[in-house]
Amino acid sequence: MLTKLSRQLYPTGRAWKMPYQGILEGVHTALAVSEEKAWRDALGTLDSALPDNANFTAEDATDWERRLGLITSPGGNLEDRKAAIRRKINHPGTIPARQNYRYLEDQLRAAGFLGIRVYENRFPDGSGGYTTRNPAELAPGSATVSPRHGQIVHGPNNHGPVFANIVANHIDEEQDRLFGLGSDLKNTFFVGAAAVGGTYYVFHQRKDELRQLILKIKPVQTVAFLFVQYL
Repeated sequence: MLTKLSRQLYPTGRAWKMPYQGILEGVHTALAVSEEKAWRDALGTLDSALPDNANFTAEDATDWERRLGLITSPGGNLEDRKAAIRRKINHPGTIPARQNYRYLEDQLRAAGFLGIRVYENRFPDGSGGYTTRNPAELAPGSATVSPRHGQIVHGPNNHGPVFANIVANHIDEEQDRLFGLGSDLKNTFFVGAAAVGGTYYVFHQRKDELRQLILKIKPVQTVAFLFVQYL
């Protein structure tokens, strides 16, 4: 194809005639190899620059995840990885209210966690005011752990089970598992499915990615209760 295009660029006089399988055609056939490589390299550079096209590969996603400090998921769904990269590249965007729970919900969905919901721990108390609720009240039988052993043997959580699936300070779930919340839950919120207390399902390879994203966006003093199960 490149040889044919080169032929069209020459004048029409006899001196510029390019005989079929002649020397001049052979020169352009040889040059077409390097020209094609340059064209494909240029096209590949554009394709890998942004995750907005079908030629953006898993290798490109890995490179972008490394550059942006995202959790790398080589075995994860490529479309989910592209969505997470697009969200990070667009952050912080033009939205001023980034401390609001709706902003966190929007960013989680933009990263590919479709249908996930974020709720304030703020419920009517029946007297015109508001109160907080323990996650065990909203989802009985949800993930709990007994604090008889570990870091909080004594203190406000020394008796009975406590909700274990939280995001406080760490990507590693185990490091947050026995975080001491005390009795005041005003700085907590819920992450789950469409109904409050409903379970949202996430592929296990995206677990750290979900926790990292919540940690980066949520206000530092807040703690997330996750109604999330990993598949």
